[in-house]
Amino acid sequence: MSAIYRLYNGRRHPGPDQLVRHPEWTRRLLEALGRPDDACPAIMVTGSKGKGSTAFYLASVLEAHGLNVGFFSSPHLVDNLERIRFNRRAISADQFLEAYAAIKPALDRLTAAIPHDQYLGPVGVFAALAAWHFRRHGADVAVYETGRGALFDDVAEVHHEGAIITRLLLEHRRELGPTLADVAWHKAGVVRSETRWMVAPHDPHLLPWLGASGAEWVGDALRIGRAVPAGRGDIEFTLALRPDGAVHHARLPAVPAFAAANAHQALLAAHRWLGPRFSLAVAVAALRQARFPGRGDLLPTTPPILLDGAVRRESARAVAEAVAARFGGQRLASIVGVPADKDWAGVARVLAPLGPLVFVAAKNPRLHFPEEPHREFPGSRWADSLGTAWHWVVDTHPDLVLALGTQSLVADVLEFFDLGGALLDLSQPRAEGALVSSHPTSP
Repeated sequence: MSAIYRLYNGRRHPGPDQLVRHPEWTRRLLEALGRPDDACPAIMVTGSKGKGSTAFYLASVLEAHGLNVGFFSSPHLVDNLERIRFNRRAISADQFLEAYAAIKPALDRLTAAIPHDQYLGPVGVFAALAAWHFRRHGADVAVYETGRGALFDDVAEVHHEGAIITRLLLEHRRELGPTLADVAWHKAGVVRSETRWMVAPHDPHLLPWLGASGAEWVGDALRIGRAVPAGRGDIEFTLALRPDGAVHHARLPAVPAFAAANAHQALLAAHRWLGPRFSLAVAVAALRQARFPGRGDLLPTTPPILLDGAVRRESARAVAEAVAARFGGQRLASIVGVPADKDWAGVARVLAPLGPLVFVAAKNPRLHFPEEPHREFPGSRWADSLGTAWHWVVDTHPDLVLALGTQSLVADVLEFFDLGGALLDLSQPRAEGALVSSHPTSP
């Protein structure tokens, strides 16, 4: 793994993506490998919020229809192997080494030709590895999740006939630009010359870039009802094929209602790609088992944790609204691990009125967290480790703990409770009855 990151770490420079990123090197790597991505059709997913879960829902539904499905996601949470999956199971260490040995000669020749002020992004290497692995194992279709953008994103260099753009938010201002129009320009770049169709919101910021793309804008072939709480950690909603299809009751293992909108986009893409093979009954059954760890995820701890990668106030507000609908009247406490360059104060302002608040930094050394954030929020605390943060919130005797922050915090929480191993095989449902001790480790 270190060899993949070495060139990038030595040459990366901060700045706008259009100036510092060079995805053409990923394109050249794929071409040098004989375009393994052309061995099976692909669907690319981008957006500001929900792209990871949307991609996972899509892969799960396609697999349920009897297909062998490659799935590429980014970033990983605990192990880099999580990025590359075949039928929701992560690539094994031996398979990874096999794929790396196969691409290494072409990779070495290419890296020797890269100018010193440029680099081949690690995510591009992982995408090429994924394409090779999917071809090697006979994938029928592949689903790829981009990084933060699309126009200058390495992953989007993989040939793809379909594209999904999830909800847009103002994010990564240094890299994507200071306005929502800038973000839309980057995300709209997921539609390439070979892209035949797209599922995208009719956002006015997207229209200037997508309107003349030539790709089919997939219509609303599925009617979706309002998502409502169902049980302790699920939501329910109705689905029906237009114009007069039978109504199906869908259930999704996620707490926030916005997960239903992500599933809806995934189903529209599956319906468009499968055509007459699409079965809404099969899709609904697949969604029932489609738990994507760390995305509005209720962990079976004592007390339970609602874990989500929310780094903006809009996302935190959606989680808070879901909690109010589901757990109204219960005692809450929150752990916040949002980097300094994200909306940490906005997230904290949403959570502070709900109960005790503890700030913590994720272990990822590449991230920078605000200094003494608790001073801006009277009554809150700053913990030097997740263990300390957990013991402090448990001592307030909450009925539910909200843990919101960067994906690195999500990974820390899963590792802390020894749940990280389950990330390597997402085809298996999590055992809901096995609660974790409230004090699993010392702080």
